[in-house]
Amino acid sequence: MSYIEYVTTGHEAEDPMPDLARTTGFTDADLAQNRAGKISDKQMGRLFGRAFQPLRYPLTALAGWLGACFLVKMVVPGIILAIIALLGGKLMTAIFGAVTLGCVLAALIGLLQSGRLTALLLQDLSAGTATFMDGRLGVSREEDDGLGLDKFHDRKRRRSHFVMNNEYFEVDEEAAAVARNHSLTGRFRIYFAPRSKLLLSLEPAPATK
Repeated sequence: MSYIEYVTTGHEAEDPMPDLARTTGFTDADLAQNRAGKISDKQMGRLFGRAFQPLRYPLTALAGWLGACFLVKMVVPGIILAIIALLGGKLMTAIFGAVTLGCVLAALIGLLQSGRLTALLLQDLSAGTATFMDGRLGVSREEDDGLGLDKFHDRKRRRSHFVMNNEYFEVDEEAAAVARNHSLTGRFRIYFAPRSKLLLSLEPAPATK
């Protein structure tokens, strides 16, 4: 489930740029390089971390789930595990298999997505160029079913994006909260890597003549 919220209310007297820069991970020096059509050296390293973002959550969920299962096996007395297996062995096996398979499949999909992003990012870094678009800034929030232990606790996986001209740029929840809490009326300019579409920086768009 997802929806887009256009940020038009908030603290009008406050400058949102310091908080936007902090939460989206760019500096004034980075922004100056992006304005010149370049990806800064510092941004190059950070972009690799973003390219692996699709893989991070499913791998973490899989490791947490397998670790919890191993801990249960080590801590719970064998006689209790034997009784549980006797009373509901097929059900427990089905639950373990379904949750583990869900994590593994999500990790494989994340691996493919990260691999594609990394290949595109390498092309971006080889060229070293940044591009931009101007438009109205929106915030999209999505909720997916959690994996591993999150599924048992009914915790959702939440993802946030900045949205402009039907393009989605994934950001941390903190960055999305900044955008919602500040008054960001008017047009913004988003700088991004042209092939991988990874966010570099943003600022209010210059007034059109």
